[in-house]
Amino acid sequence: MSLDLLANEFFISKYHLSREFNRLVGTSVYRYIIQKRLVVAKHLLSDGVPSTTVYQQCGFGDYSNFYRAFKAEYAISPKEYITKLREESAQLEEQTREKGWYGGEFSQRTQS
Repeated sequence: MSLDLLANEFFISKYHLSREFNRLVGTSVYRYIIQKRLVVAKHLLSDGVPSTTVYQQCGFGDYSNFYRAFKAEYAISPKEYITKLREESAQLEEQTREKGWYGGEFSQRTQS
């Protein structure tokens, strides 16, 4: 997706599209597209898709561009993000086991 392609789709100049988009959305078309790609990337990483596959599926030219964009947007690398997700998931599983399947009060009531 490019600014030229979008401008042709809407039959307006890319300069007008760029100005109006920025005025209405508050960011450039380029920045908006990058942010949307990164949101999709986070979902794919959360689903366990390897980051070397994610960058390709999200339209980044190479892994280094994806890495820089991800780190700039979220202040964490894709690998650190995956590690953080795994740690949070492990903590959640542990808490669930400690409290029982349904959690504290409900489990105690059903066991009585």
